[in-house]
Amino acid sequence: MRHTFNSYCRSVAIFALSMLALSANAADGSFKKMNKDGSANMVFATTNIKKGEEGKAVLKTQFTSDDSIYARAYFGTKMGQLQGEEEGFIDIWIDGTHRKRLGFTNKDVAADRDQTLIYVYNTKDYKPDFKDDVWDELDAGTHKVKLVVGKTKFMREGVSVTDQGDRYAIKRDDVHKAVYLSDADFVFVKK
Repeated sequence: MRHTFNSYCRSVAIFALSMLALSANAADGSFKKMNKDGSANMVFATTNIKKGEEGKAVLKTQFTSDDSIYARAYFGTKMGQLQGEEEGFIDIWIDGTHRKRLGFTNKDVAADRDQTLIYVYNTKDYKPDFKDDVWDELDAGTHKVKLVVGKTKFMREGVSVTDQGDRYAIKRDDVHKAVYLSDADFVFVKK
């Protein structure tokens, strides 16, 4: 009887710890999903999406030109320290056409961050990251919008020399590769 009671207590304790771990994981990362390319997803809402409080926001993927649009972009890993000429970027694509790139530094998104908030459109509490010039040119109707957050990763430094007849031209070849951290699509209906 004693052995059964101890086994029962141990089972209850293990179950309780398992449930606690599961609830902590759900609170931490239930909204973050990894893409096949190693980048992570984004979530969108018409209100500010506070870190760790995504469950309080009404998340959606279709908006009208009357809405505010906020995005919480998750990264597969921490942003990391940008070195030299490396920079972070947010690209916006609308209907398959690249419309704008915004650059940022570690002052904007700290190296230890694994996510960031983007003020996409018509935001009330802070000026939107993408100004009216991105949206004003759109015709009325439905548009597919893709946001990509990434960074240029410095790969190597080199020099190339070109013979120009009477002189040699020396050009510095710094190779940077785009590394995508987060991307997602939403639908924007312009009235």
